Amino acid sequence: MDVYADLCSSFGLPGWIASLLHAAKHLKSGRARRKKVYRLLQRKLMYHRVGVKEGDQCCPTYIYPEEVKQLIRSVFSQDICDYPDPCHDQVVYLTLEDFHKCNIN
Repeated sequence: MDVYADLCSSFGLPGWIASLLHAAKHLKSGRARRKKVYRLLQRKLMYHRVGVKEGDQCCPTYIYPEEVKQLIRSVFSQDICDYPDPCHDQVVYLTLEDFHKCNIN
């Protein structure tokens, strides 16, 4: 877990992301691990209503900052595919400040 915390701090990310990386490490493939981390990130951000408009019930599509993408790819580096970012009405571009605003224990 300390390795993940050190990586998070080296990328300038909050420490709570290390627990998400730790939760996904037991999965078999790099793709499954990355998918799990992104899914957990989305749940945490949705819980804190980051990028959700008031009264909107739709789940936004998050575009993560390069630091988050680089962190996850450096930890789980097997079979990386680079997909283009979506561009529709429900897209929310996140910044590092959005992650630091979430007070997650």
